[in-house]
Amino acid sequence: MAEGIETTVAEMLTPLLHADGFELVAVETAGNRKNRILRLLIHKQGGLSVSDCKVVDNAVRPILEVHQILAEYKQFEIASPGIDRPLTTAADFQRNLGRTVQIEAASQSGQAFEVQGQVVNVADGCVVLEQTSGKTVHIEISQVCKAYIQLIW
Repeated sequence: MAEGIETTVAEMLTPLLHADGFELVAVETAGNRKNRILRLLIHKQGGLSVSDCKVVDNAVRPILEVHQILAEYKQFEIASPGIDRPLTTAADFQRNLGRTVQIEAASQSGQAFEVQGQVVNVADGCVVLEQTSGKTVHIEISQVCKAYIQLIW
């Protein structure tokens, strides 16, 4: 299959999934030549159920088959991205308002820095964190190298 299949599939399926109340978080490919996997990671406000995954499968499988995309893969999976996945977009941060996150970023001068705090706002391409000290930190999402939810036990 041609490079960029993830982008092709995302562009093909995003409007359909959005209309049904789902967000296509990522399209992943994995495995080797004999055991290739095409995986859709989806999100639904309020949580994702197994029946939601079946609904999505029934909606997207015919489209992928018509475009002969599934013929290249031995397995097709639909799943939740999970709590430990990286946060990369404004929608990711918006979805995690109120949660504590750890961010590794690069300043405009190229200096790397880390910050941890609670996501209090996402606007204009920036995520706003409130640290435990009460300090507010604004970080441009384009400068984020890595960001993860910090589970508080």
